[in-house]
Amino acid sequence: MSPLITLKHNTIKHFYLLILVILFCFSCGPEPDVPPILGEFVPETFELRGYGQLPYNVFFPKDYNGKKEYPLIFFLHGAGERGNNNQSQLKYIAPILSSEETQIKFPAILVFPQCPVNDYWASVDRSNDNWNFSIDDRPTAAGLKAEKLLTHIIESYKIDQNKIYVSGLSMGGFGTYSILNRMPEKVTAAIAICGGIKAESASHFKDVPLQIFHGSDDKVVPVSLSRDLAKQLESLKAPFKYTEYSGMGHDIWTQVYQDPNTLEWLFSQSK
Repeated sequence: MSPLITLKHNTIKHFYLLILVILFCFSCGPEPDVPPILGEFVPETFELRGYGQLPYNVFFPKDYNGKKEYPLIFFLHGAGERGNNNQSQLKYIAPILSSEETQIKFPAILVFPQCPVNDYWASVDRSNDNWNFSIDDRPTAAGLKAEKLLTHIIESYKIDQNKIYVSGLSMGGFGTYSILNRMPEKVTAAIAICGGIKAESASHFKDVPLQIFHGSDDKVVPVSLSRDLAKQLESLKAPFKYTEYSGMGHDIWTQVYQDPNTLEWLFSQSK
């Protein structure tokens, strides 16, 4: 065999060897990033430059492997759970959503941020028992950090982009509307409990499926806020449902989430 033919054969051999090495490297690439603790809430901290830190707890289903996508529930607590202990926000709804019974039926990644004591999820002024909303919809520091945290979670983990849910109670109901108002394109569906927003803002999130809950005898947040919003959404032919708990006051959130229809509805929503 001539040297030229030998060289040609060696070149082809080296080429195929290189292809095999490349394929081997890809097949032996790094495993997906999987959190070390699954099936329970883990405290974390999110920091937004110029705005400081926002503590939060995150829950991953027991079979989270970094490959399969999961729905996300981003939940905002009420004013009574504000602080910096990164635990108080888990008081009411977290045990329901993370229970084995719920996770078997509706496995999801859960995120519960905690608002500082001196802040609020939404820009609203309660002076003289009047509820005045920000005209320019400028977010509070806590509200902005919550929005950025939501984006961070979506970008960092295996989230089903068609099933991103936002919910909140009381102050968190206001925060839910604020997120809907400012970033409706990110949210698949939402549940707001005894919260409020100026009714005119409904046009910004009229295409997002929404459930609104309020107690008829609420002495903390006026039921008129939910009624006015419901009327506006109805005029816009929006995909919403308003449920008013007759004779009940402010603390209706446990009843809402213990009703099996609530999660059935939420997880049935998909983009």
